[in-house]
Amino acid sequence: MNLKLLSLGLFSASAISPFFIPAFTPSAMACTTVDIGVQVARERKRGVQENNVSQDIDRDCDGGTVVNRSVQKCRSERCIQRRNSEQRIEAGDRGRRSKIKRPRVRVKVPVQVRIQEPKRPFED
Repeated sequence: MNLKLLSLGLFSASAISPFFIPAFTPSAMACTTVDIGVQVARERKRGVQENNVSQDIDRDCDGGTVVNRSVQKCRSERCIQRRNSEQRIEAGDRGRRSKIKRPRVRVKVPVQVRIQEPKRPFED
């Protein structure tokens, strides 16, 4: 009888343990920078599209996320689009610095679209 109760108790504990174990483990955190830059040009002559991104994450970062999104549109004979983006995540309170090294994740999503407009009839 005691063996059956012990088996039932162990089975019950193993069945519900997945719900309690996450409460006792630290959550995963990363230091993440995300940059999404969209440049759209509708032009007759080929122009310039530049996307310069700097993503700096402090070595002692203790978690956090920075997201930057921007859209540039141009409709002209010749478009010149220049985009500069700087992102920085610094360490938190130096007195409470975490001893856990967080992964540093940098994501860059540059989207550059060019639409060539045809020449109009009788145009030089």
